[in-house]
Amino acid sequence: MSIEARIHHAFRGFTLDLKFESAGPVVGVFGASGSGKTTLLNCVAGFIRPREGKIAVNTRVVCNRPGGTWSPPERRKLAIVTQEPLLFPHLSTRANLAYAPGAADRLEDTSGWKIIDVLRLKPLLERAPATLSGGEKQRVALGRALLSAPEMLLLDEPTSSLDAELAREVLALLLDVKRELKTPMLFVTHKAPELMALADDCIVLADGKLLAQGPPVQVLSRPRAIGVANLVGVDNLLRLKVLRHDEPGGVTILDLGGVELAAPLSAAETGRQVSVGIYADEIMLCLEKPPGLSARNALPCRVLRVDAIDHEVLVGVRAGATELLARITPAAAEELKLQPEAATVAVIKTAACHLLG
Repeated sequence: MSIEARIHHAFRGFTLDLKFESAGPVVGVFGASGSGKTTLLNCVAGFIRPREGKIAVNTRVVCNRPGGTWSPPERRKLAIVTQEPLLFPHLSTRANLAYAPGAADRLEDTSGWKIIDVLRLKPLLERAPATLSGGEKQRVALGRALLSAPEMLLLDEPTSSLDAELAREVLALLLDVKRELKTPMLFVTHKAPELMALADDCIVLADGKLLAQGPPVQVLSRPRAIGVANLVGVDNLLRLKVLRHDEPGGVTILDLGGVELAAPLSAAETGRQVSVGIYADEIMLCLEKPPGLSARNALPCRVLRVDAIDHEVLVGVRAGATELLARITPAAAEELKLQPEAATVAVIKTAACHLLG
């Protein structure tokens, strides 16, 4: 899968002006409200005809303006799922699914039923939309999109209208779609955990412009530098391998690259990568490991940098092969006399390691 986009399109008071290429297979579009995320998605889908630009999916050019190729939405081989499921209220789930181009035939073979199985839609087939929960409706919308056999699935904030529990359910289904159906995706989100869990590549937008691009764990590791700290919420976003589970102890042991980190017990398979968020102010720094410590994590570290910002000090440290950011007071920094290359110990409670997916 590949996508290439070069777009310049001006509205009253807003201009989308960006260029990027990605091999995906799942690309996240991240940014605050009004940054241009949905406008970009609508340009790719063909709902907006940019004044200038080129858009190609799998090297197939669907837009080249002015004066070049223009493919209407229905001929782009793309499927979009919006924030609202947009189901036909007078049709059953089965009929809503069959409404997608080619879906009726696909429901007669194994490819269509694999989608039904992955999204757990079989018990819903004869039900009317009015009897479905929000999460069930979104599953039907996903199924309808996938049954059109798109080259790429476009997702516009697919969990934004759901409560936290249903949002987690839909995210888990999207992960299943990625793993089992191998469907490429371009999805819009303002939620860093979704980006970390689902995207292979991400682009960050602000005011219609591209701020950053790369793997989510790399791009969002320094959210203040790219101006999205208020969206990311946690200062340390890590992608770590599961080493083992300690069920009696209630913890999962993760690999920091030669140093072990104890996190809350997870159902993730051993050897799999999981996303973990840790707030910088939940990391305590000490000159040596305190005796009689209840926190499971007392990690030997090396100081990388010390930055004074306003009335706080941000300390970058390395534990094993992993960089962490701690936030301490100027008084604590003075007392510890932290300098680059100094040895220190990072103390982190197990509960401070937030598993994101």
